[in-house]
Amino acid sequence: MIKVIEISSEANLALFSQYLTAQGVYHRLTEERLNQVLWVDSEAAATFVRLAFEKYQTGELEVNVTVNHTKSFVNGLTAAMRRFPLTLVLIALNILLFPVGMGSNELGNDSLFARLMLLEIEQVGGDYYFVPLGQTLAEGQWWRLLTPMLIHFSWLHIVFNLLWVWEIGRRIEVINGAMALFWVAAVASVMANVTQFMMSGPGFFGGMSGVVFGLLGHSLVWSRLVPKRTAGVANGIYIFMLIYLAVGFTGAIDLLGLGKLANGAHLGGLIAGLVTGGLAALSVPFRRRFC
Repeated sequence: MIKVIEISSEANLALFSQYLTAQGVYHRLTEERLNQVLWVDSEAAATFVRLAFEKYQTGELEVNVTVNHTKSFVNGLTAAMRRFPLTLVLIALNILLFPVGMGSNELGNDSLFARLMLLEIEQVGGDYYFVPLGQTLAEGQWWRLLTPMLIHFSWLHIVFNLLWVWEIGRRIEVINGAMALFWVAAVASVMANVTQFMMSGPGFFGGMSGVVFGLLGHSLVWSRLVPKRTAGVANGIYIFMLIYLAVGFTGAIDLLGLGKLANGAHLGGLIAGLVTGGLAALSVPFRRRFC
């Protein structure tokens, strides 16, 4: 992300932000100490914003308070699809498959839910059994290492995860590219599922939370090693998620009645993200990391 404007937090940038949105310019506002900072994701957008803001300050640019929300939404969606298509694809796939997770009581061998879980399910008489992971993979069902990330079991589960996918995934896609985001998500998903299985044994688990921890781990390492091209995630978010991970292992969160956390998946995803973030940073020449 590119820092374009840094101005006192007392200044009201709401109308200017609405104008940029209406123009299809992806941007975000953050706070740094007593200032607010406006960021964009490309040099072309930075040049446009700088010129527009100069005119806005001198009064040459009149921003109409009444925004055409339909046009603004279409422009914003078009800009989003152009800038971070893979992030939107991940979100769309999870939303489309959400009914599958909600119908998780359908355990038949041919049900879509059964085909997307990590372990194959075998029916013997009226009972269901998990097929050992080694046998499942030996039968060529390698997709199962990835697909559990697409299954969620409640509204809270999917909303929480996809908000983080949107917030962190798009930053990684803008900075490192769609292919890098693909590998981060894939490696984190495999590591999360395998770690959860190794720590807890056979069972039904799914969702993007392991991938979310992978995205955070990647962003954390990348931003520390390549500060010139930081993902711009607030330190408080990293601290919150690490505390959440630690508290999860105590079992305290499970007592809230929101379901049992897949702590192994969270840990596995985080480790995967730390590794991919380090590898991505090492691929950048040393001088470009800081200059």
